[in-house]
Amino acid sequence: MAVQARYRDNLARHLIGISRDLQSRLLESLSQDRGFEGLRLSFGPLLALVWRRGPPLGEIAGALGISGQAASQLANLIENAGYVERVPNPADRRSKRLELTPRGKQLVADSIRILDAIEREYAGLIGAARYRRFTRAVGGLHRGLGPDLESPPSPVDPFGRADRSAVVLVLITERIQSRLMQATMARGHDGLKMSHGRVLPLIGPEGSRIREIARIQRVSRQAMSATTRDLQSLGYLIREPDPTDGRGALLKLTPRGIALIEDAVTALDDLESDLLRILGRARLADLQKTARQLYSALHLEAEIFGSRRDPEKPAPVEGPIALRRNGRELEELAERLCRSLGHEDTTRLAALLDRRTRRTED
Repeated sequence: MAVQARYRDNLARHLIGISRDLQSRLLESLSQDRGFEGLRLSFGPLLALVWRRGPPLGEIAGALGISGQAASQLANLIENAGYVERVPNPADRRSKRLELTPRGKQLVADSIRILDAIEREYAGLIGAARYRRFTRAVGGLHRGLGPDLESPPSPVDPFGRADRSAVVLVLITERIQSRLMQATMARGHDGLKMSHGRVLPLIGPEGSRIREIARIQRVSRQAMSATTRDLQSLGYLIREPDPTDGRGALLKLTPRGIALIEDAVTALDDLESDLLRILGRARLADLQKTARQLYSALHLEAEIFGSRRDPEKPAPVEGPIALRRNGRELEELAERLCRSLGHEDTTRLAALLDRRTRRTED
């Protein structure tokens, strides 16, 4: 139980969750509200480096902690989507570097405005002073974890300063995930992929449903099903009938999956020893407390690690829904619902509320 508790409550998990929330909301707004097509969550870390400057792919691979082949494949996807292009590298005629296309620059400009709004909301959840300390600590981790791409910011880049978390958090969590994955594989867990990290941390003590994990990670059920099948074939997960839904199934850890969690906790301990060296005890403790507070305020995993309830019974009314609230509180509730439900279900909910309101008025 202590190992499971440690696995569910640690700084790396909180930072990765916050980073994914930020990227998911950014992607949703860019795709649905501003018409940018072909975007994927995996584009974020590479684009974050490209808009700092146009680095060669070799440097990008090193900064993200991935192979040169993986970096090239990712660059191909983003180039095919029209957001970057390869140009000659004046420092090395044998290589090319990446630059933003005009469409890519517009993507960055719109991203900046969206990220600023998200950061203001984050600051509102935990307090402006605490959020400033959070961003400074994240910047310190970025410099300490390295390697970094040191260069002056581009004219469209307000994130060249290391004390801004919006882009830097994406970069350091990519390195943290890569490092934890490599450390776990070194303990005998061959065949693991970065995508598996979207599933394994979300297997609750009573099991988890694919639809819950897909909703939290903001990917399709089909994509999540493919990843869970992969983990089943590796022996980390099994499917069992869902006692609350005769048509559904629960994903649970196998003994091999539990051993993986134990080895991952050892890797977490090693990582946090390095973070302690970078930040010092007081700053690391403050970052841990703040990241936990923001992670909790975003309600990223409540449906899995909260108590189970019978799906046939209505959910208990709590929080902002229980009492009449002011406009700001209603706005916060709306934001939470949008994040939880996604665009399609939010639109359906709005239509249902509108019809119910009209019936009440009549």
